Amino acid sequence: MLRRRSIFSCMFSSVAIGTAVKAKNFIQGKSVRLTFFTSLISLGLASPTIAGGQSTTGNPESDSFVDAALSDWDFTIGAGAGFGPDYEGSDDYGVGAMPVLEASWRDDTFFISIDRGIGATLLRSEHFSGGVSLNYDWGRDEDDNSALKGLGDVEGGLAGTAFAEIDLGMYGFGLDITQDLSGEDKGLLANFNAEYRHSFLDERLWISAGPSVSWASEDYMQSYFGVDSKQASRSRYNQHDVDAGFKDVGFNVGAMYSFDESWAMTGTLGYARLLGDAADSPFVKSKNQFFSGIAITYSF
Repeated sequence: MLRRRSIFSCMFSSVAIGTAVKAKNFIQGKSVRLTFFTSLISLGLASPTIAGGQSTTGNPESDSFVDAALSDWDFTIGAGAGFGPDYEGSDDYGVGAMPVLEASWRDDTFFISIDRGIGATLLRSEHFSGGVSLNYDWGRDEDDNSALKGLGDVEGGLAGTAFAEIDLGMYGFGLDITQDLSGEDKGLLANFNAEYRHSFLDERLWISAGPSVSWASEDYMQSYFGVDSKQASRSRYNQHDVDAGFKDVGFNVGAMYSFDESWAMTGTLGYARLLGDAADSPFVKSKNQFFSGIAITYSF
């Protein structure tokens, strides 16, 4: 059940920040992490070598060691498609393809994921888990949409996340706090979500639904929704100063159907309503944002 909730969380995260934009980043060749993670998993599945460079094929002790080591790992690969606005606040939407790739050691004690980055669960009890991760913030490109002309790029870079989850069976609550670590002064974003989960068809089908709300620091709001004097001189927008505050409130619905022990299909629908200074930004064309995603995954 925990691994299925993990996939739900990844899908909701993708929907919440704009699935189509992330997919576009992959298509435009910004998938450095994808290559890295693919290499890691390929190395993990390949036949290992000993110090002298000889293959361990035919060595029962080495094979037994490798089997024992890999038994603690779970891998998920797959492909999906996302639909979402060109940028937060856009009224133009796009569709793009996205890969799914994740490796988890001992039930997320350590994980490597395209969506969640590299992280570890540091605290765990019957109903609570918490940890940290390093991931990549894709930023925003000026050429994502003509409405962004003159605003410049919001540069991508490294970000750190602290996360916590309360699991009460059918009910779950999660908090993610992400801080920019790239030196670009993109600030902090905190996301809180709650969800209700229920299974059908002997637990082959899981449905999850619940609200979410996000709060952003002044630096984050300025990076993604503000217009400073230089941007105002280069664009058609007047200067727009912002403060820290709630960025949006939303609602997500997800479903996962397991065809067997390995194959599954996951789908999500999401809605977000921009709030406060984010909603008042001069280049926000629609306060109402809609997202969706679907993926086929294979776990082993």
